[in-house]
Amino acid sequence: MTTPNFSLYQSLGLDRDLSCAELGLLILGRDARLENNGVPVSDSQRRNLQISYAVLSDEGRRNGYDAALATGRAVSWQELEHLANFGSFPDAQLLGQQPTQQPIPQPEPPKPALPQTPTGFSPGVSGISFSQPTGPTAGLPVSQPYSSPSVPTQDRPDAKLRLGMMVLDSMAATALGSIAGVVLSSNDALSGLLLSLVGIAYFIGFESYTGATPVKHLFGYEVRDVKTGAKPSLEQSAKRYWWRIAGLVPGIGWLIAFVGMIAIGSSIKPETGNIGSHDRWAGVEVTRKRTK
Repeated sequence: MTTPNFSLYQSLGLDRDLSCAELGLLILGRDARLENNGVPVSDSQRRNLQISYAVLSDEGRRNGYDAALATGRAVSWQELEHLANFGSFPDAQLLGQQPTQQPIPQPEPPKPALPQTPTGFSPGVSGISFSQPTGPTAGLPVSQPYSSPSVPTQDRPDAKLRLGMMVLDSMAATALGSIAGVVLSSNDALSGLLLSLVGIAYFIGFESYTGATPVKHLFGYEVRDVKTGAKPSLEQSAKRYWWRIAGLVPGIGWLIAFVGMIAIGSSIKPETGNIGSHDRWAGVEVTRKRTK
């Protein structure tokens, strides 16, 4: 009897027609609910959500995963973890090539079984459950938090320091935006829009062209791509500040930005290597400047 292939979409109850950004927001919301219910970040459900977020919210990683599903092969959590961390699968077998037959190691003596997780997605306060992979890949260890293996956690600022730097940068951006609003418009609504646009341009512009905002430079930190070490691109910076961009949406934009800011702040912790969910989506990290 053939076991159906494991799919993140089915396990999470997600619509494959949704965009990467929409999938990312849904997964972040579910992780936030689990955290509010007291589920620790080390719990398998939350660690699996971290993998799912890194894969499905990024267009390149998602395309690779969808291509693997199209071959009809099951993808294990270990392979998903590699895709989430490095942007590619550990080998080419998921592209339709048959791997060289390797001897299957004999299982170790059985250990006390952990409680089984229900199969499929269950809406409500309990968050999300995952189907477990079956076959030779069953029982593989779940992922460790996403991070760049070459940078020690202590070289990344913690949530309090990052909040402090953001507040100082926001004050500088607000001052610039206020000047622009006074000079360019006497209309309150238009001045407010200019203030928001200047703030977005301040953060995205400085980080993509200089590698960090002025306050981050002052404190000795930079933002860089976790794979190449280069400055973030405009697209990567826009992903990091999606919640600021969402604030431009009339009516509910402020609420989306507020909820997003809280979710991002709660994701920056030692258990995740002080890498926020927005950093993970953009494939970047905030770390101490390299000595030259």
